[in-house]
Amino acid sequence: MNKSIKLSALVVAMMLSSGAFAAKAGYATDGALDNVARNAYGECWKDGYFNKATDGLVECGDKEAPKPVAVAPVAPAPAVVSQIKSFTLSAAGLFAFDKTVITSGNAALDGVVAELKGDKYLKSVAIVGHTDYMGAEAYNQKLSERRANAVKDYLVAGGIPAEKITASGAGESQAKLTEQCSKIKARTQRIACLEPDRRFEVTVETAKEVKM
Repeated sequence: MNKSIKLSALVVAMMLSSGAFAAKAGYATDGALDNVARNAYGECWKDGYFNKATDGLVECGDKEAPKPVAVAPVAPAPAVVSQIKSFTLSAAGLFAFDKTVITSGNAALDGVVAELKGDKYLKSVAIVGHTDYMGAEAYNQKLSERRANAVKDYLVAGGIPAEKITASGAGESQAKLTEQCSKIKARTQRIACLEPDRRFEVTVETAKEVKM
């Protein structure tokens, strides 16, 4: 057995060129394919200058394989979910009675403008004007339309894109306090009673980010 091993070693040594030893420092290679030469037992051949600390190869069992680098998990991007928001504005704080000109520096509308301008997902804004029952029905319809458009113009002047805003009027068709307030004889008190009917309904279509 020892004779066979020595013979194998001699054959391998004859096959290796002097330059082959430099291909993988500390090991003998086959030269042509740069593979580390092995003995009959599958062990890597080492030369006399082999230094395990600097020359050791993983494939020869002389060096520990590098540990995989841990990759931090990437957080999923937040999902964008559609959202509808609705709110009501009183006409009393926007217009004088039976008028269509908005009072300047209106705090209620300025707050709406600020909120909408900061909404990067804003899709649309629908404004519907309403009146009370007092006056002719056709007149109230026109009044509600003019007021709704006045609100739209205010939002546009504040920086909200006009193409995202629609304005329409419902007149007195959706008045809620007609029966209750019509019983009041004094006109001033009746107008005050009907104040909630003089309103705007604003519907905003937008979206919000939801973490998954």
